[in-house]
Amino acid sequence: MNYINPPEQFPQNMLHKTFYSRILNHEVGYNIYLPSGYDESTGKFPVTYHLHGWMGDESSEIGTMEKVYSGSGVITVFPNNSPVIEDREDLPVEYMIINDLIPHIDEKYRTLATREGRSISGFSMGGGMAFCCAVKYPELFSVVTAYAGTYHHYYNKGSCTVGIDAKEAAAIYSDMMCEKRYLENGNILGLVRENADKIRGNLDIRLHIGTDDVLYCDNEILRLHLESLLIPHRYKKFIGAGHELAKIV
Repeated sequence: MNYINPPEQFPQNMLHKTFYSRILNHEVGYNIYLPSGYDESTGKFPVTYHLHGWMGDESSEIGTMEKVYSGSGVITVFPNNSPVIEDREDLPVEYMIINDLIPHIDEKYRTLATREGRSISGFSMGGGMAFCCAVKYPELFSVVTAYAGTYHHYYNKGSCTVGIDAKEAAAIYSDMMCEKRYLENGNILGLVRENADKIRGNLDIRLHIGTDDVLYCDNEILRLHLESLLIPHRYKKFIGAGHELAKIV
């Protein structure tokens, strides 16, 4: 994999930079959108981090996400989070984001370096990671937006929810709740339950999913879990959309 991938064309107000990751022992690329007026002001700005999907890089989704960040007045960071191992017991990118990237951005740019001024989003693999980071570190983020998040490998190794009819979600979720392994520490369902009091009313959760997405059942299970814990969230379904970021933004 390439750690540094500048875009072929730069959207307005977008810069490509690198930061040093201690866990990867390497410089890693990121794109950063600085809102209009950033250079002329001395004030601080809220910041959001967007994590790309599997096989992407820091430049692969900046065009699709432009209608979200352009004109938002928010510093938006697109890191290269490609070196992800789909093993919830070995998450080097989680460490990289929390311990390397966020401190770097807060040091180099005029960010509102508080949870109220920090949000995170992601697509597919990046959506699952964004949600995981938000519920695991609720003291760091106030908003999480997961676009077609991938959650099955966070539920438990071997969870078979990909491509399953969403009508089966309730039965699958009921079976999960009967097995201790799905609520163990580290499992995403266990993390949500463990931090429910910290999340409830404090973390703005936004989930987007297409009804024709192979991950629709994945997302339905997460919705059922949030509802069971009375955790407020926004769940937006896009009728007929598949696993396509452009159709669910």
